[in-house]
Amino acid sequence: MTTTAADDLPPRSQWQASSSATETPALASANAFDGDLTTRWGGPFSPGHWLQVDLGAVADIGGVRIAWDTSHANRYLIQASHDGRAWRTIYTTDDSPGGTEFVLFPAVRTRYLRLAAPARTADWGVGIFEFQPLSATQAPRIVGLADKRDAAALWSTGPARPLRRGRDGSGVEIAFPQPQEVAGLQVGWGQAPDSATLESRDASGAWSPLAREPQSFGASSYLAGDAPRTVTALRLVTHAADGKPPSVTRLRVLGPKAVMTPMKRYQLAATGKDAALFPSSLQMQQVYWTVVGIPAGRQKAVFDEYGNLEAFKGAPLVQPVWRDASGKAAAANADTPITHRLRAGWMPMPEVQWSPQPGLTLTSSAIAIEHDGAPVVLVRHRLTNTGNTPVEGTLSLLTRPLQVSPPWQNGGLSPIRDIAIDDGAGMRVNGRLLFQSATTPDLHGVAAFGAYGEDEITRFAAAGRAPDAQQASDRQGLAAGLFGYRVHLAPGARRDIVLAFALGDEVIDAKTVQAARWPAAPALDVGELLGNDDQAGAKFDALADALAALWEQRLGRIGLSLPDPSLVDMLRAQAAYMLLNQSGPAMQPGPRNYNRSFIRDGSATAVVLLRMGMAKTARDYLHWYSTHAVHDNGLVSPFLNDDGSVNDGFGSDLEYDAQGEYLWLVAEIARLDGGAQTVREYQPQVNRALKFLQELRERTLVPGYQSDRPHPERFAGILAPSISHEGYSVPTHSYWDNYWALRGWHDGAWLAEQWGDHATASWARAQYKLLHDSLAASIRATMQWKGIDTVPADADQGGNDPTSVSIALDPTGAQDVLPMQALTNTFDRYLAEVRKRDAPDALYAYTPYEMRNVLTFVHLDRPADAEFMLGHVTGDRRPRAWQELAEVVYSDKRHAIYLGDMPHTWIGAEYARSLFGMLMFEGDDALSLLPGTPPSWVAGPGLKVDGLPTAYGTLAMQARQEGQRLTITLGQGLKANSALKVYWPSRRKPTTVRVDGRLVHDFDAQSVLLARPFQTLVAVW
Repeated sequence: MTTTAADDLPPRSQWQASSSATETPALASANAFDGDLTTRWGGPFSPGHWLQVDLGAVADIGGVRIAWDTSHANRYLIQASHDGRAWRTIYTTDDSPGGTEFVLFPAVRTRYLRLAAPARTADWGVGIFEFQPLSATQAPRIVGLADKRDAAALWSTGPARPLRRGRDGSGVEIAFPQPQEVAGLQVGWGQAPDSATLESRDASGAWSPLAREPQSFGASSYLAGDAPRTVTALRLVTHAADGKPPSVTRLRVLGPKAVMTPMKRYQLAATGKDAALFPSSLQMQQVYWTVVGIPAGRQKAVFDEYGNLEAFKGAPLVQPVWRDASGKAAAANADTPITHRLRAGWMPMPEVQWSPQPGLTLTSSAIAIEHDGAPVVLVRHRLTNTGNTPVEGTLSLLTRPLQVSPPWQNGGLSPIRDIAIDDGAGMRVNGRLLFQSATTPDLHGVAAFGAYGEDEITRFAAAGRAPDAQQASDRQGLAAGLFGYRVHLAPGARRDIVLAFALGDEVIDAKTVQAARWPAAPALDVGELLGNDDQAGAKFDALADALAALWEQRLGRIGLSLPDPSLVDMLRAQAAYMLLNQSGPAMQPGPRNYNRSFIRDGSATAVVLLRMGMAKTARDYLHWYSTHAVHDNGLVSPFLNDDGSVNDGFGSDLEYDAQGEYLWLVAEIARLDGGAQTVREYQPQVNRALKFLQELRERTLVPGYQSDRPHPERFAGILAPSISHEGYSVPTHSYWDNYWALRGWHDGAWLAEQWGDHATASWARAQYKLLHDSLAASIRATMQWKGIDTVPADADQGGNDPTSVSIALDPTGAQDVLPMQALTNTFDRYLAEVRKRDAPDALYAYTPYEMRNVLTFVHLDRPADAEFMLGHVTGDRRPRAWQELAEVVYSDKRHAIYLGDMPHTWIGAEYARSLFGMLMFEGDDALSLLPGTPPSWVAGPGLKVDGLPTAYGTLAMQARQEGQRLTITLGQGLKANSALKVYWPSRRKPTTVRVDGRLVHDFDAQSVLLARPFQTLVAVW
């Protein structure tokens, strides 16, 4: 570790670091200033947050070198102060590249430096390995501008500055007072040159070429080498275009990780004259997708909002591009008006429709069928002449070396090192037959990228032709292919082009994709499956109809109807996506960024599927998880690989919520599907999991535990620290784990009692009481220590996270450990913040896990707030018609930043739980009906529930409000001794209540409590 500062800065020993957030030792602010790239600071970065250093004395500062963690701030300010109170902004950016970033500015004299979040930002959490101030003498200097203004102003975007002319062209130099490892230079142009070359000087004074752009275009150039270099200077040399002297608006030194990769070359190719024909992710715009597959299939495709298909994880996408008779080419992008659809509003059979030219629509549809036990994905591109005149043109289908998942989603390049046309109608990539065209193409060819992208495939589509080559190799992995179809459509006519992708059931992982060594595709006779050219469209329709009938059989008859049918469609869609995201018996929350099964979301998903009639799927998951994940000592592994092996990655033995979630799943399956005897085989695993829960609590009861920290009593008797809560990257005493542990003790006691093991049941109830009391005391001690009047999320920091607090209310049933006024404060303030997102031009980011808070407001008896939250979160479906939510939502829909995965079916499970929970709630003593149902749900035709499994039997219910009269009818299925609590959606006290014709007098403005089920209840106001 470096202990002294560089020349011209006060000694590092005098530096004092601080930040706006409560810190843990592992992520302390001092870690960002210790000269050690193995330690880091991490904290929130929403408006008002900052990280700063007091240098101990004033110094002349010319820049900062920031080594970002994976999470970096896109927008930030650098501020300076003499006294730590009055701050002035010296640098602003809204396009930070992350990595190692050289932040340079005109020299300032200051004692304090601060990295601050701007007033408007969607960034919310960042990590920094090192924040190194650079003295004015250390900072790189710009030399060689033609004017006399301060050259350092060019480190930020500003007016164009002319370059000094020399014998070899116009140029500028950047001198580094000390050797620095860099990748190159990014240049913003005022007047772009014809060409640009970047040279570097090493420590011996020798110059050598670093990067070259033989034809500059656009507003900027990215000049970087294939590997970082240690340099003492960079020299930019340009040559004028059309005699116009080049000028620059900004210079940015590229850190050592910003080298020229194949992915970067492809992104740069997408900035040329055909930029609009490239996938939008290459222009750093967010893209949304959905899953296409068969239930529990090992391989699944993703289909994006523009009609591009990625056949399997990491596969190259296939993109449609249209060129009309005039030579104008078009592809769907973020600016294109697009209509999205799911079949019947919910079936996972997506469509994308847009108009490439007036009078023509292109509808791209994707389905997956099971063929010889494995998925085959079919994509149909249907061109329809909707006008009054004939349409002619060419539809090109480009196989690009790019995934649908962009680089910021762990995707990006899909290396194509070898590509060939197979028998005139197949595209063979890296030795695998990627797809076959049931419609014979008129044009076909493949091409390597070329040294500077001169043979990149898009130019062929724009010209309406194909490359001559039928086979190509590309060392960079940037080869591509094209099928072209000549189209002649009379008014009202249509043309179908159908592709078939045989996926198989062999898992292809990221290493396989990057190595470009793919297993062979299963054999598929496309002619037998889809017929000849003229038959393929009709065959596609027939297969789609048969598939729709299967989905209708699985989910179409779900016994729920609401006045807003889209809510029910979304419910059905979530269940369908859950089945498609599965890999064998393993529940997975997404199709691309997960190859593991977490009990955290798997248990919630399984229970939802059970409620929706798929008990076998839920039981298969329980059996699989029980077989592989419960260790001899009782530890429940929080996640398994999809082959059932225990994942030994970080957190594999440090996520203790898994204990309670596993126990809850066993009990829920018993309660909802046949009773405790049907899960008796898991009694040994249940007992071991309970014993490990006890051990986790005992770890915090040893003498002197955490005695070196303030108020150590806040840690006593709760579970040992873990990283279960995704907000904590270091082990933390998270209350999330403890709420789940209470659920585990509750359900363990119930299971033991049902199994006749009264001793275990008594022990579990006693352990529940001990943890309950310790947890209640810990929460209050943390509030006192932190000086807060809201419910903290953890004992270490006393952090604020209402969405994690929400599980105390549902599903863990631990609401009584929370101070009621603090709980109210927590969600009042949370709701006020949520409502700010509706302000015009609001910038925000959040995770739709906040769907959980719908049920919080139900349990707080605030149904109007529950309805608002449901509408607020579901309003961020993207695309809305595909009935899906990403794991993270940003106000800027095109912000190029990690969004998790989609469709995200843990969030889908939270939606289903919320919908069911607004209709009914299973308490220990009674079944509540309509606890969160808003008046709008009983208006008009009202609501109907049929065949819904509950712990009190099967619920069949209708509820309808007509004028001042609410009628609720129950069908058969509830247990005869079930107590019922019926809530009034309006929360107004009725004038009269009749139950099966008899007047009832004991009711209030909230509800009526009944000793047993009824046939008809009528309330009149």
